[in-house]
Amino acid sequence: MFSLADQLALSRNRPAGFDYMRIVLAATIICLHSANVTLGLGRAMEIVGHFRMVNAMILALFFALSGFLVTASLLRCKSLISFIGLRVLRIAPALVVETTLSAIIIGPIFTAIPLAQYFADSKFHVYFLNILGDIHFELPGVFLHNPTPYVVNAQLWTVPYELWCYVILALLAATTVCFNRVLYLGFLVFAQIGLICYDIYYFNELFIHLRPHLLVFCFLLGVGFYIWRDKVPFNRATCLIALVLCIAGMAGGRHDVFFAVPATYVACYLGLMNPRRSWIVSSGDYSYGMYLYGFVIQQCVAAVGPSVQHWYLNVLISLPIAFGVAIASWHFVEKHALRLRGQLERFEAAVLSRTSIVGFWRRSPRPVELGATLGGSTSGLTALPRTRLFCSWPGIHASEKINGPLQIEDKAAPAE
Repeated sequence: MFSLADQLALSRNRPAGFDYMRIVLAATIICLHSANVTLGLGRAMEIVGHFRMVNAMILALFFALSGFLVTASLLRCKSLISFIGLRVLRIAPALVVETTLSAIIIGPIFTAIPLAQYFADSKFHVYFLNILGDIHFELPGVFLHNPTPYVVNAQLWTVPYELWCYVILALLAATTVCFNRVLYLGFLVFAQIGLICYDIYYFNELFIHLRPHLLVFCFLLGVGFYIWRDKVPFNRATCLIALVLCIAGMAGGRHDVFFAVPATYVACYLGLMNPRRSWIVSSGDYSYGMYLYGFVIQQCVAAVGPSVQHWYLNVLISLPIAFGVAIASWHFVEKHALRLRGQLERFEAAVLSRTSIVGFWRRSPRPVELGATLGGSTSGLTALPRTRLFCSWPGIHASEKINGPLQIEDKAAPAE
């Protein structure tokens, strides 16, 4: 069986599919939001409701691929110090800049009230709580006459649930649950049963997208798919079947919980594809910037007046601007923040040298088998030396002679 681990190894653990997916998903979200900012929330919900499956799938794919990639990062970390620190370095700096720019520059430009009143208003002060994940959507008097008034950045509603994903994964790591494949699978089964019961109880509630707790579950499923990657097939037919199940099941908005697993498989399959990298993905990771700035840019465009309050014009104008701002965000903010990783690792090493109790406790190493690669033998992987490779399951490195299926090193797993 050709597995996800086999495909991951063939792409040298850096598949381009995830990078393209994030860009495409971020751009699709901007396109969908064009209805909100030009027609108003009520009318937009009526129209977008006919494409409910698209809304549900986009966020499911985003959270699932995040779980898959973040787990690769977790298994390279020695303790929660580096894991949490890396999450902060990746998320916080750009969020701080976006929140500050919205409050200090966008707000004063588009507010309908005097500036003295704007800066004195409590809504201005609490808006900075967005940095901590306590999301506030309004700034005083801003976008007052837009089709969707008052809302500055509706897209930030997912930030608290993303933070919850990291908190839950950190707890699972601290309790070693996610370092034991069987135990983690049991956790997922238990969670699935609980969510089915919840879904039955709240059967009459319909959402235009997946319920927030299902987004978190998609993240946790992504974690599980990475942990079991050598046992999950990488198969086009399986992906097509999973996609059909998602289209049929998510269109109605009921019993989404049954389709979280197929959606996660689709995310992993598409992400592990490895097309040739273009400059769009090789020059930086611009998806987060597009996610952060997309909606507020769309609101700014809509504020120009009725002449541009058409969904297609909003997309044509906002999408290139959002992409340009995302490029600036990556090169001037995000990339520089990630360079602090070395200092974080040195700090972690200093702490661990004094007390090992804060480090992750892991079981003995377990190999990730790639026996299915190139017909079930290791002869095809001629680029790898046939002397010794380092196995890392789940994160502890042990030198092993190659006497059977090849093993790869988790240290080279996809970047988070």
